[in-house]
Amino acid sequence: MLARLAKIGASTHQLFTQSREQMTTSNRVKGRIGVNSVAAIVENLWECGWQEYGASNDDAIDGVILMRKGTAKPADTGGIVFVQVKCGGDGYRQDQKQHPDHVGVALGPTYIAKHRSRWQRAPGPVVLVFVDDTKDKLAPPAWWVDLRDPASYSKTNAGMILIPKSQRFSHHSKGDFHRLCGARTHDRLLETFSLERSDILLPVLGKTESLRNDAWNYYKAWRDNSTARQNPLLGEILVNREGWKHITRRGRLPERIVQSWMLLGAAKKLVTSSRQVFNLGHAKVTKFADGNSVTEDYLGLRGIISFPYRHQSVVQVVLKRNRLVSPSDASREREKIWFYSVYELRRGTLQGV
Repeated sequence: MLARLAKIGASTHQLFTQSREQMTTSNRVKGRIGVNSVAAIVENLWECGWQEYGASNDDAIDGVILMRKGTAKPADTGGIVFVQVKCGGDGYRQDQKQHPDHVGVALGPTYIAKHRSRWQRAPGPVVLVFVDDTKDKLAPPAWWVDLRDPASYSKTNAGMILIPKSQRFSHHSKGDFHRLCGARTHDRLLETFSLERSDILLPVLGKTESLRNDAWNYYKAWRDNSTARQNPLLGEILVNREGWKHITRRGRLPERIVQSWMLLGAAKKLVTSSRQVFNLGHAKVTKFADGNSVTEDYLGLRGIISFPYRHQSVVQVVLKRNRLVSPSDASREREKIWFYSVYELRRGTLQGV
């Protein structure tokens, strides 16, 4: 009798052990599907870096995305996004009727309470990527959400994360992750230019003349100095009344006008030295009956300016460009680029630059 009970007990233990191993293997497979899906999108579609964390090292973060820009030769931006991956449409996913536009991911109140402070302390953005393997195990759909955003947490269920259904984790979400990292990560790629006191407009205190007159005289001197209007990539940049009228236009805030005046030295430095040209907005094309066309667009010269009297900042010069294109007579084609505006994008000490 005792031998029979022992045999039954052994069989029961064996079945329990097999069941537990199957469950563990199933969870392991789901986790692998989730991480592989994220890695494939990040590395193959985004052309960014993916660094996976070992499960034994961390259970609040599964990996890190190293953000890069460009396609031919992707360059690191310095942006880092920490990622928690969850996979399992038949386990984690619990959509709520009161949130029809969201995917509900049930992590459990204990799990969230344990890890939320960790997500908040991470030295960069932290996101949850949920992969639904019930739809397609080879190319499962995925969604992402910012774990630092209070709106990501259900107010009625302490164990629920809410992901907007519009936030699919796919090829097109790369721009969202760049924005999560913030513009300062891209600043690390900008060239730094130092200004001397002789390069800038310095108002003389106690003068009876106005700052406007000082700025206009500086602008005219720049206009008349052809050497100070040559860009190494774009060639000659015109400095004329159109740019002056734009930065001093009626309706613009006075403090903005003064800022542009004080940045004229930075504008001149960027025009003569910057090799980083950015396309701003969309080009406007006007076509004529003779087949010719005129394209009008805007270019940006951007750099970190180190001032002799205050914190450095990121300054952008806006250039306006007109191009006449004549398919029938190339000799008639013309291009004209002129200074249009200057302003600060960001001000203050730039970390990591």
